[in-house]
Amino acid sequence: MLAIADLGLVVVIGGGLAAFVDALAPFTGHLFGIGIVAGIALLVRRRMVMLVTVGVAATIGLHAWLGLARCAPETSAAPPPLTTTAARDSGYGLTVLALNTWGAHADAGRLERYLASSSAHVVVLSELGPASRPMLDRLRQVYPYQVRCTGKPSCALALLSRSPFVSAGSARIARGKPAFLWARLTGFVTIIGTHLHHPMDNPWLHQAQVQALTQFTRRIGGSLVVAGDLNTSPWSNAFRLLKTSAGLSPASPLLPSWPAWPVALPQIAVDNIFVSSDLGVAAAGTGPAVGSDHLPVWAHLERRAVPTDTRHSHRYRLASSLAASGPHLGGKLSADFAGEQRRAGNLRP
Repeated sequence: MLAIADLGLVVVIGGGLAAFVDALAPFTGHLFGIGIVAGIALLVRRRMVMLVTVGVAATIGLHAWLGLARCAPETSAAPPPLTTTAARDSGYGLTVLALNTWGAHADAGRLERYLASSSAHVVVLSELGPASRPMLDRLRQVYPYQVRCTGKPSCALALLSRSPFVSAGSARIARGKPAFLWARLTGFVTIIGTHLHHPMDNPWLHQAQVQALTQFTRRIGGSLVVAGDLNTSPWSNAFRLLKTSAGLSPASPLLPSWPAWPVALPQIAVDNIFVSSDLGVAAAGTGPAVGSDHLPVWAHLERRAVPTDTRHSHRYRLASSLAASGPHLGGKLSADFAGEQRRAGNLRP
């Protein structure tokens, strides 16, 4: 056990072979715990089975506590969404919630009741199975503004909002790359919702999707939120790439959200909300188990003044970059972003 834990930590901390690192990275905390327990058991050499059993249980319990200790409603009362005129007023903000609904296995009724009572301004849903899709129409009473791609191959996403979209759509960055939904809200806040491939199923595909997402988000100026089941944990190369190369910050460094079925015992942080540097995180946490094998994750964001960032400069040439990506981005995406580029000049190459 000690040898396996040490070898795993060497691979993760060493950072080489990025694709394999990201497959192991979600278990970094478990490797630390098991390594410590195995080392103590070897030193004591008495009641080793009991020590190992208690230590592994404590490791699992600690991770579950990290996810459940911050399990709370998104906000007690949803304030108005942030706008350019209210950007500096206290009490104004944007609450974003992301949830993997668990495809065909979801408890659709329980999911619908939870989302109908949610106080989030924007909800990003991934892995929407056929049983869960009818609830989207019923949720229009709470979230009247929606964009979805549930009918497209390899795309089971929905983005719901209380506030109207300036523009919105669905697209794929490139062939074989992740599908995503996007919406531009008042105040030039862009929300991108996506679901990345799991690194344990195909680490190379996961790595390619993260790189494509990172390169794409670097082209978007203004306030940016990327949310969804990114299958990205805090110790992974993908997590570091989104922070260093895309210039995004996680809403919370560690919020275990999976598994939440058959009991809520979250161990791995795979659901994420990343934000640009001009957005501050006033609060973040997980929601309760709501009929999926993932817990919801949420963040309450507030605009803050930051020094001029090179990420937001040279904002006038995105349309040509999108057009060069070919038909996978779709004419609507290019047209909408190009129109906003002319009106607001808030996009960068």
